[in-house]
Amino acid sequence: MSRPTAPPWDSAFAECSPIFEPLRGAARPFQESSATWPGLDDYQRVLNALKSPISSANGKPLKIVPQSGRPRDFGQHYAPRVYFAGELQTRTENWHDFFQLLTWIVFPRTKATINARHIPMLEARLAGGADVGRRSPAENMLSLFDEGGAVVLAADKSLLALIREFRWKELFWGRRGELAASLSCVIFGHAVYEKALSPYLGLTANCVLLQVEQALLQRDIECQLRWIDNRLAQLFADEECLRTPHDLAPLPILGLPGWDPVNERETYYDNERYFRPGRAHTGA
Repeated sequence: MSRPTAPPWDSAFAECSPIFEPLRGAARPFQESSATWPGLDDYQRVLNALKSPISSANGKPLKIVPQSGRPRDFGQHYAPRVYFAGELQTRTENWHDFFQLLTWIVFPRTKATINARHIPMLEARLAGGADVGRRSPAENMLSLFDEGGAVVLAADKSLLALIREFRWKELFWGRRGELAASLSCVIFGHAVYEKALSPYLGLTANCVLLQVEQALLQRDIECQLRWIDNRLAQLFADEECLRTPHDLAPLPILGLPGWDPVNERETYYDNERYFRPGRAHTGA
């Protein structure tokens, strides 16, 4: 299950896999790029051209800045700079940070909410002299979802139960004919998108599971994304709802039909190194 290195810049990346469908609208301005990476000024131009400007939860317009060195005080840490100044530290020629930008464009309310929840917890740790790296369970959950999260929408709650109960073969193979119409997996985490450039068995997302009306699943992707952004922002604003990493459900996403070209055979789902039995999940 080793991870291959990320490929060079490819402006058509969003068309390579259904995994990238949520990003296709946001990636469109970059499809006209040449064979070389866009620069940070190109990122800022895309932000400036949005019909609805993106801001932090503190009301600061999002702006692209180069990544800085080691922070010397609270205000120079990554999350506070986003919250207090709207500054999104970004590396050049870097897929991880490129997908960070795109997810801010697609999920602006949720990204701002997650960022805002980090601030008082980080401030308390630093003020108390705690190890900067010793995060609370809530901080770990927020980071896990921000980097590696997804949301699963299903009209049939029994499909969500199969995820909670790690019944992968029944979900992906036994109920395969229902998934296109009754279940949607939308990747949120920018690290998952980075890994999906060179997918490997082991690629897993940590999910918020939501039962929804069938009508939502029949709407176009842009409508679904707006609904998801609003709903996730509500969930993450509620500190009693999602509190630890165990509140997120792991999902081996390459099991989804079409997400791996070779998962059209039943034996694909017999690989227990990937489709692992595991803990029961109670959900959000």
